[in-house]
Amino acid sequence: MQTWHEIAEAKNLKSGDMAHGSAGGVDVLVVNDGGALRAFVNRCGHMNAPLDLGSFKSGVIKCPMHNAVFDARTGVVRGQPIMAAPPGMDKLPPEILEMFAKNAPIFARIGCTPLTPLPVESADGVVRVFV
Repeated sequence: MQTWHEIAEAKNLKSGDMAHGSAGGVDVLVVNDGGALRAFVNRCGHMNAPLDLGSFKSGVIKCPMHNAVFDARTGVVRGQPIMAAPPGMDKLPPEILEMFAKNAPIFARIGCTPLTPLPVESADGVVRVFV
């Protein structure tokens, strides 16, 4: 059954900040976008990474794993994942590099879907989402 859940971690969220908490067993991300609260399921639409470990700036949420970018108002994908090689790749054993090369075409074809928005409300300093 869906109902409203308080996200205590978002209570004093300032403009430009984000917080995450649990609501009915769902990991939730809440952002304060210029005074407007937005809430989403806290998972990237690419490979399910937790978005709260990423960044929120200038109205976009960026995934910490592959830098996919999402509109903080709607959850729409505004930038596809970037599969860049991390620093130090040239020092890895050839077997590991071969594995990465084999997996690259697979990762490149994994779609990136929009974030799942959740209804959010704030009253008397209490932030709640509907899950």
